[in-house]
Amino acid sequence: MHARPLPASPWLLIIAYCLVWALVHGLSQPNLDAYHDMLENFAWSQTWAWGTFKHPPLFAWVVKLWFSVAPQTTLSYKLLAYLNVAAGLAGVAWLARLLGLAVFGRTAVLLLLWSLPYTTLAAKFNANSILLSLWPWTAAAWLASVQRRGGRGLAASVLLGVLAAACVLSKYFSGVLLLGLLLAALLSADGRRWLLGARSWLALAVFAVGLAPHALWLLTHDFPTLRYAMEQGGGDTQWRYVAKFALAPLFYWAPAWLACVSVFAWSAPRQRVGTWLRLAVASWRAQSAQDTLFWLAALPGGITLIFGLFGVAELSTPWAIPIGFAFPLLWLRNLAHATAPPPGNRDNAVTPAPRTARGLAALQRAAWPVLAAVVAAGGVLAVTQARQGEQRYYAPTEEAARAMAAGWRERHPDVPLGWTGGQWADNALVAFYVSGRIRALPGLPDQWPATLTPHPTWAQEGGLLICPHGPVTKDATARTACEQQAEDWLHGHGHAVLRHRLEAARSGWRFPHPVPHAYVVYDVLPASTSP
Repeated sequence: MHARPLPASPWLLIIAYCLVWALVHGLSQPNLDAYHDMLENFAWSQTWAWGTFKHPPLFAWVVKLWFSVAPQTTLSYKLLAYLNVAAGLAGVAWLARLLGLAVFGRTAVLLLLWSLPYTTLAAKFNANSILLSLWPWTAAAWLASVQRRGGRGLAASVLLGVLAAACVLSKYFSGVLLLGLLLAALLSADGRRWLLGARSWLALAVFAVGLAPHALWLLTHDFPTLRYAMEQGGGDTQWRYVAKFALAPLFYWAPAWLACVSVFAWSAPRQRVGTWLRLAVASWRAQSAQDTLFWLAALPGGITLIFGLFGVAELSTPWAIPIGFAFPLLWLRNLAHATAPPPGNRDNAVTPAPRTARGLAALQRAAWPVLAAVVAAGGVLAVTQARQGEQRYYAPTEEAARAMAAGWRERHPDVPLGWTGGQWADNALVAFYVSGRIRALPGLPDQWPATLTPHPTWAQEGGLLICPHGPVTKDATARTACEQQAEDWLHGHGHAVLRHRLEAARSGWRFPHPVPHAYVVYDVLPASTSP
């Protein structure tokens, strides 16, 4: 007798994990990400442009929509990042049902929640992490379009076209997923019939319509995002980056994979080291050339590696963040077959053997102690960084933003601050922490890339050029490149060089050893009010 199927509904687990990770990151990392991707996204979100000078626009639109209903705070932004995770996990659960693996849906979600892309790395919402939500839903919509007939098949095809366009509008790297879906279709009989039918053409038509406005924007703006993407590869194979990307699945998903293989090895009749190794290898195998689940798991990363090997792109390890959405389903299906294969049946419809089911149930119960450990680890990390004066922990971005705005109001009480420029994307901190009505411009207002989505009234508004100096222990007398550029620009436009240096620091019980940071700002007054 087989054990009863494990519960498939993962919602309580998803909600708990995402809330806890958002809170833990808010506690242990009081600022946004170190590379200012999230400030950059917020600045791009201030317009509804169909592109930016780096990426397609969809993730910036998501930020815009989020902050139209949520407060502009660091914690709120991180909550958005983990809601993105929750959406992706719901897509994985749907994919499990379509593959006939609903019995493993909850466990697959749990295993992803023990993987770095869905936990520590997910806190930075950017062009890579938004794919955590989009790729699983796109793969599931494709499978539904292939499997279903009639109106449900047509609806799934429309959804596929919408989601495929959304993927490309988030990051062009999504092309590897879409190419993988095409290859997976070619490798199965059902997929080939789908390619020749109306549903695939309907999905393609919707996809084309969804991309048309962005394509028109590219054409009228000299293809800036395509040029940026092409600059990521110089035609030479960068072996170091290829190796790091190839190893990414091992360290990004290692905790989940080790836990999964160990449960099945424990349930095997003869528990030996050789058993564990055999199952470890079996967890990644294809069951046949038409194994759709294997291709969903293998092709996105495999295609990316091929591009890297041929020098098409200089691979970046964070590109691996979205590729593993199907990994746990592959492991669970394969290991269930390897430990208790039904005679004469090698399809996806697998029910775990009783001992395995008990192990998987124990794995699910372990989720709650692990979650408690995450909270404890976050608290320890916060206390450690506070005691050691860790620079990133103490960086006073919000305090500096408010000090800059207050300084402007004190110096120019009758001139509203309309925009900020200077060092990108640090200069967006005033717009994020003080007021979204203050436009954050990349660099200088009349130079590229600010002119791509121009702020036409900048000359009639008050502006602030912002140049961070870092901790005050650094040399505060030497001009930085940002300051030199700002002063040259002010001289060239006939503006007085109104230079102001300010210091800001975090304080309070969470910050017992303040680390003052210095900033230099330059006032840019409208022509009618210039001294």
